[in-house]
Amino acid sequence: MTKIAWLCSLPLLAVLVQGSVAADNYPSKAIKLVVPWPPGGASDQRSRQIADKLAKAVGQPVVVENRPGASGAIGASAVAKAPADGYTFYYGNLYDLAINPAVNPALGYDPARDFAPITQSVLSYLVLVARPGLGVKSMKDLIALAKANPGKLTCGSAGNGTAPHFALEMLKHSASIEITHIPFKGSGPLLVDLLGGHIDVAFDVTNMAMPHIKAGKLVPLTVTSPKRLAPLSEVPTMTEVGFPELEITLWGGFLAPAGTPVPIIRRLNTELVKAMNSPDIREQWESGGALVVPGTPEEFAAFIQSEQTRWSRLIKRSGVKLE
Repeated sequence: MTKIAWLCSLPLLAVLVQGSVAADNYPSKAIKLVVPWPPGGASDQRSRQIADKLAKAVGQPVVVENRPGASGAIGASAVAKAPADGYTFYYGNLYDLAINPAVNPALGYDPARDFAPITQSVLSYLVLVARPGLGVKSMKDLIALAKANPGKLTCGSAGNGTAPHFALEMLKHSASIEITHIPFKGSGPLLVDLLGGHIDVAFDVTNMAMPHIKAGKLVPLTVTSPKRLAPLSEVPTMTEVGFPELEITLWGGFLAPAGTPVPIIRRLNTELVKAMNSPDIREQWESGGALVVPGTPEEFAAFIQSEQTRWSRLIKRSGVKLE
């Protein structure tokens, strides 16, 4: 029996030794960081800033690869199928890790089964902004205009099934208004059309809209944060304007393919947490209305699970359909 037990333990021992050896030599080549969104958006910008710092810390290039589409599902699926050797990881967020699984069970990946969480990065919020030419300066103005013109106003989002899309559908339901949804493939393309006057309003991440708000090119109407944000202290929250159910927190973080050796996950965690805690990253991200919240792989795994449960219940209870 002792000999049988020893023989059975050999495969596990081999895996542990292989993982240890891989970690000792890691990294020995370029690392790929997949962003499941197009260039120019919040996830892309944050990922590129972190990639620069990680590359300097580990002494190897960190190449950002954009794989947009299907509200983050295309990029996430690609990473789920990538070799679990530490040379591919990605920036996941609320959309591809919590909302997508609740809306579409046939995604082609399972967040709990197919990924190894490394660390959470931020908590952030949405701001509802309007083009100046629309003539609205408050939520009251927007709702009145929408009721007078049912279905004629347009609202952009970062894509079908995203938190901005969900926020719009919830607003339509709560305020009994009709606004036409225009999905884009991320914040970058969305802002181009909004600033160009091709759509009327949009829900977007605060740090993406902030420069245009400060420049007077967009009019902020409300934010989805629990309390007013310091960079937008004059802008009321959804609760203040009468829609507490639209308090929505966005989040993101870094994950590797499931099976990536634990020592490599720990190394990446150490370096990514250092990068996010650097004064310049903290100042830049927090000035855009985000909260920097790096932590352990275990903490991020538990957080993702709790968010999957919360959003599944929220979407089911609301009755909102996000096809």
